[in-house]
Amino acid sequence: MDEHKSPKTTPLLELIEQVLAGNASDEQMRQLDARLLASAEDRKFYLHRLNLHSALRRRFAHDTEEEPATPLEPAGGEQGVAGTQSRAPARRTRWPWAVAAAAVVLLIATVYLQQPTAERPIAKITGLSGSLQWTGDGGRVLDELKVGTELPGGTVEGMTPGSWFELEFNDGSTVALSGNATLTFSDRGQKALHLKDGNLSGNVKPQPAGKPMLIYTRSAMLEVLGTDFEVEAELAATTLNVSKGTVRVKRFSDGSTVDVPAKHRVIAAADREMRPLPVPESVGSWQSQLHLGPGGAQGKWSLRTGAREAKLEAVPYTTPRGATIYTAGFGVSYGDRPPVILQGDSRLRVRGRIASPHPVYFGVTVQHAGGEFAGRFQTIRPTAEFSAGQEFEVALELRDFRLDPSLNEMKDKLSNVPFGLIVDSIWCHTLNTQAGLEIIEVELIPPTEDGSP
Repeated sequence: MDEHKSPKTTPLLELIEQVLAGNASDEQMRQLDARLLASAEDRKFYLHRLNLHSALRRRFAHDTEEEPATPLEPAGGEQGVAGTQSRAPARRTRWPWAVAAAAVVLLIATVYLQQPTAERPIAKITGLSGSLQWTGDGGRVLDELKVGTELPGGTVEGMTPGSWFELEFNDGSTVALSGNATLTFSDRGQKALHLKDGNLSGNVKPQPAGKPMLIYTRSAMLEVLGTDFEVEAELAATTLNVSKGTVRVKRFSDGSTVDVPAKHRVIAAADREMRPLPVPESVGSWQSQLHLGPGGAQGKWSLRTGAREAKLEAVPYTTPRGATIYTAGFGVSYGDRPPVILQGDSRLRVRGRIASPHPVYFGVTVQHAGGEFAGRFQTIRPTAEFSAGQEFEVALELRDFRLDPSLNEMKDKLSNVPFGLIVDSIWCHTLNTQAGLEIIEVELIPPTEDGSP
């Protein structure tokens, strides 16, 4: 028997043998399905074993057809007993191959040939965090994505505000998706991406002549030849920030186009002039303005009523693994706003209310100047700091924030502190408990000029 030399050899070999023998459980079938989806090497080894089993099955069927079975004699006679013993091995080995043949057909039909992984992979996952879901062209859904998984195209959706996903195409170009975003991607000689909602950043290698990367939103199309950029897609507007190179933008409402150079941004919307402007200088302070509306907020917004101020209520997001996060969040550096830079002695002031005392997580999501994800940093305040139904105000030192533990596997690619980075969002949540968390106001306070907080 051939030996498969990779570190995964024994588990994968045993898994395939169980499936081909018809002895696999539903869980084992699911595991093989996931392995074939994630690895071209595993798919190649699977085909090798499948061909071997099929050849042996055909040979065995040919041998047994040439030798008809002898009916059993009644029990007790010497001849009958001898006949039974001589024929028993052949008769016992017949049925496993029948089961195996059925298993092979079933496996081909349900696991491999109908899988999108039979297509040529065009990209692989190089980073991820939070809950994500991938859907292939044939309707195949996978919510257990991991770094290294190869994909032939399809749709990736961020399931929570904290979701993040980085995809590397075969030519080394990378794109990253963050938040509740939805991206469909393909490459049939030319990369085409459809960003329905959310934020996308890209570092695109030079593309073939006449075949730029195309990015479609609801309001515009972007032609990318090779550059660093960030795109924010909303229902009626697309905001593009270009860090390096040039991106051409075509607005769907009237077909007008404009080239956006490095360190410039443009907003493509039907109700405003589409003119590139320099990216504004960064600032170190920021304050929520819920009284003006829910723009950029993630949660259930309520207008001011009587003595009650406008508020943002935490809403639940359930991950595929069953955990539920009740979260309220604020977009900070987005649209035509200036980028907000987090400084070493910055503080975060949060005012709100909670119905049932519970530990509360406070955090920031940060990014690099080119829009690349740089990490999520958080701190936790204990139950004792909150009173049921009472308003609270906490002052948080950003130097006390630590990298979200869910990012530990990729911490080598991220900064170990959030300072000097752009604040993408600020968020608060409770975990697995609907504590009735409401946020009234959030303020990012920079250090004073003399260096004191």
